[in-house]
Amino acid sequence: MVLSWLSPVVKPILIYIGALVMVRLVGKRALGDLSLFDFVVMAGIGDVIILVGLENRVTLGQGLFFLGILGGMEVLISLLVFRYPRLARLIEGSPTMLIRSGYVIKDNLRRENISVNDLRQELRKQGVTGIHRVEKAFLESNGEVSVILRDSILPKEKELQLQLAEIRHELQALRRLLERGE
Repeated sequence: MVLSWLSPVVKPILIYIGALVMVRLVGKRALGDLSLFDFVVMAGIGDVIILVGLENRVTLGQGLFFLGILGGMEVLISLLVFRYPRLARLIEGSPTMLIRSGYVIKDNLRRENISVNDLRQELRKQGVTGIHRVEKAFLESNGEVSVILRDSILPKEKELQLQLAEIRHELQALRRLLERGE
């Protein structure tokens, strides 16, 4: 008797926790732009909608009740994560460094199931033309790659480009002199 009364409360909580664990185990890459909470709530809402729409045994009232429980869990987890940083790291994870000082950290790529080609693609999306230009790159807990460019490279490259332009100009002048026979 007590279990039948608790089932509508316990079942969505267990599904919510199970979904959090599953998403955490799958990894950050599967999340894309969604936060972990957004992903779980959207999946839960989708599931409730399907259950209410397809299962005759689940009433609209029960579906709304489940949605309320999911929303309440979302608010509760958000408050706990805000208040307890250790819990936030446990639930949300922490960023993973993928590049340090222009060098790829291959062990971290492997752990996050990202290929070097995928990393290069993410860099190109942000306008970065090469890994050597990156001081640090992180796979954030929401699945996005954030990049910090190497400041020290840019002035050196500009200086080299200016020197190269001067050399080209001098070579063109020498070629013209040679063509004239002087």
